[in-house]
Amino acid sequence: MNRTYVLYILFLFTTHITFSQSIIKGKVTDSIGQPIISANVLLQTNSTNTILAYDYTDQNGDFRIESDNIGQLVLRISALGYTPKELQLNLTASGTIIKESIQLYNEPFALEEVIIQSDAPITVKRDTIVFNASSFTDGTEDVVEDLLKKLPGIKVSEEGNITVQGKSIEKVMVEGDDLFEKGYKLLTKNLNSEVISKVEVLENFSDNPLLKGIEDSDKVALNLTIKEGRKSTLFGNASLGLGTRQFYENRLNLISFNKKTKYYLFGNLNNTGVDPTGDIYALLNPGLFGGITYIGDDQQAIEFTDIGTFRPNLKDNRINFNNAEFASINGIYNPSDKLKIKGLAFFNSDENDFFSNLTSNYLIGEDSFINTEDREVKRKSINGFGKWDVISDLSKRSRLAYTGKYQIGNTDSFSNLIFNEEAINEELQNESRFFDQRFTYTHRNSDHKAFLLTGRYIYDSKPQIYQTDTYIFDELFSNSDDINGVLQKSTNNLHFLGIEGNYVISGDKTNIDLKFGYSNSKNDLHSDFLFLDTNNEVRNAGEEFSNDLEFLLDDIYANFRYRYALGKLKLSLTLETHQIISTVKQEGERSTENPFYTIPTIGINWSLNERNKLTALYRYTTTNFSLNQLYSNYILTDFRSFKRGTGNFDQLNGSLFLSNYTYGNWDDEFLINASFLYQKDDNYTSSNSLIRQNFSLNETIILNDKDFYSLSVNIDKFINKLSSNIKVNGGVSSTNFENIVNNSELRKITTSTYTYGMELRSVFNGMFNFHIGTKWMNSIVEINTTNTNLNNESFLDVTLDFSKKLKFSLTNERYYFGNLAKDNRVFYFSDFNAQYTIKKNTLTLKFTAQNIWNTDTYANFYIGDTSELRTEYRLLPRYFLLKMDFRF
Repeated sequence: MNRTYVLYILFLFTTHITFSQSIIKGKVTDSIGQPIISANVLLQTNSTNTILAYDYTDQNGDFRIESDNIGQLVLRISALGYTPKELQLNLTASGTIIKESIQLYNEPFALEEVIIQSDAPITVKRDTIVFNASSFTDGTEDVVEDLLKKLPGIKVSEEGNITVQGKSIEKVMVEGDDLFEKGYKLLTKNLNSEVISKVEVLENFSDNPLLKGIEDSDKVALNLTIKEGRKSTLFGNASLGLGTRQFYENRLNLISFNKKTKYYLFGNLNNTGVDPTGDIYALLNPGLFGGITYIGDDQQAIEFTDIGTFRPNLKDNRINFNNAEFASINGIYNPSDKLKIKGLAFFNSDENDFFSNLTSNYLIGEDSFINTEDREVKRKSINGFGKWDVISDLSKRSRLAYTGKYQIGNTDSFSNLIFNEEAINEELQNESRFFDQRFTYTHRNSDHKAFLLTGRYIYDSKPQIYQTDTYIFDELFSNSDDINGVLQKSTNNLHFLGIEGNYVISGDKTNIDLKFGYSNSKNDLHSDFLFLDTNNEVRNAGEEFSNDLEFLLDDIYANFRYRYALGKLKLSLTLETHQIISTVKQEGERSTENPFYTIPTIGINWSLNERNKLTALYRYTTTNFSLNQLYSNYILTDFRSFKRGTGNFDQLNGSLFLSNYTYGNWDDEFLINASFLYQKDDNYTSSNSLIRQNFSLNETIILNDKDFYSLSVNIDKFINKLSSNIKVNGGVSSTNFENIVNNSELRKITTSTYTYGMELRSVFNGMFNFHIGTKWMNSIVEINTTNTNLNNESFLDVTLDFSKKLKFSLTNERYYFGNLAKDNRVFYFSDFNAQYTIKKNTLTLKFTAQNIWNTDTYANFYIGDTSELRTEYRLLPRYFLLKMDFRF
């Protein structure tokens, strides 16, 4: 049967369902007849306690629940300080209306020992939103990441990055303790979701507990709480999986909790495409993934050369040919109430294969041509990482914290490339060494004042050696008849030293944050592009293809931020001042610049009412040149492309306006989130490119006037009558800029992207549920002509819970690329999963049929300002996997 028809039938099955609508309404009062506000009212199944619908009582104590379910159900009412009450209901007919008057009686408790136990799916407590994990799971989740994907307002990308209502989170903690910072994917991709009791969203999060109530923070973090029965024991799980075609997937979690220690042990062996580490760079450089928390967070060395292994937007288990081995041990030790020691260590090795076929159609007037690249890459990588923290509470008002990190890694890549029918063998060796030391002293002077002092040192080194056995640059270099290969050696070493003081004052309506500091960074860059001749001798390609550069940047700065609250309106003003000394040494010359500049920012945060919130921000920006824009001679970036900077230090100026509107709260059935960004660059870096069939030279240039804007809207609505949640999203972005290609005049370019889509997820009571959605993306590039590209991604996921022990799920994906050939523009993927619980919370059997249609290739299409790219990728074949999951 045609795959399109199969998916169509499944879609019809999900949409042809009849509903029997009943209404349950009533009033909740106390023992003297006074209404109880914000009481939790839950409608649950009688046998499994599954939450079918819920409501909160209003100012009059009234509630109303609509349900499509029939049979014996339970209405449970609870409120803080009152004894919960349950009512047995029998919904037998369509259109049933039940009215209930419920009276709750006081339940005495000591305020010092209050434990809030709420069965509501979502509970809001000031700056904390609490999700009851069991209310959002269906048994198909393996790790924490799977659980988070099902929580409203939380989005997990394919790469594992987590956002809450569009805002990137700072960290994921367990029982209030953090080990991973922005490298939280190490936790969320490995910790078993079954042990999680609640997920807490911490708004206005303060990294430092002594700043709580003083710091004016808009950060968001997640905290996971462990089920009570697991906290004082050694627990974990082991998953063993074997499949056809020699596929395997084995995973181990071992966790121990007691009063003084917490230990996490993670292990993973697989060749099914799973990357258990997430992204190691989030552990090394957290400031590159959502903002700077500490001085130096944005510092890192650069790797210049790459063998093309770009992967499309597909799940790793479809395209990542791997052989991963991973082990991590993480611990927290509390020798006393005033001292905490935390340690993290992991080792990871992986072997990855990558297969692609690229056709590049360069559309540059009379110089147009077509290149083809058929590539097979083998990559072997080994990484070791260690992180340790020591936190000492010197007194109730002061603490000293130390964090150290060390990383060592090696990656060897080998590529067999057929370039325009000519064979090229590439070899790339990457090494990395990273060392980071940070001290932070905090003193809370009073309930409204605090002082911080932070010192940090970073060393980062990334040497590379790139080599090919074929020479294709005859048109670029003369006297090259005896050359049969090229070699490039490059090294970037970074040294960073910084110290920063921070004084924070908080009042009833005001918040003042004064920051002052000094930083010194030193970047050393050495690169040589060399020829290999027929006598195996090495020959220098010339000064224009070698770099010997030292870049020193001293920054003395002071930042002042003032916030004033006027009722529901918060105004903020920030002024950053910098005196920098930039020194660039290259080609035997030394140049020094000492610019002084300011960066003003003004913002508002307006809570119009409980549901309507508006924020806006304007900033005038000044950005210093980095090493990547400075070097004056060419560096090879891939087998045929060279790039160089301007050779001089400079600064870029511009303006930025950002606004966000939010309607609704976490426990509302209707939510809207809309964002708008406009950026105007007075000057910006662009490119002057010389593009030929066998090589390209790219030079960084500075141009004036660049515009960028983006608008996005997300709507989330729970529809009681359909027992379903619907999401609608859309967005548009556009950029105007200029560049030069092949000695042309300045080319005016406009790129635009339009996205729109929707999702529908059912929450039926019973064995059947579905999740269906689609997303369209239309890309437009305008130069002298207009090129367009329309793509679509759609999915349909079906779950069948036959019983508490037996569950089935079927996931289906469809990808459409409008600019590909008609007979090769649509790709289908389907995966089937079955799960049988032999003993609850102890032993489970799982069966997976991956890539049912055995789709062995995948292609996509990209349009740019100089070329159209069609890339075809080889995919993991169909296989069947049987897993046994032990929990203890």
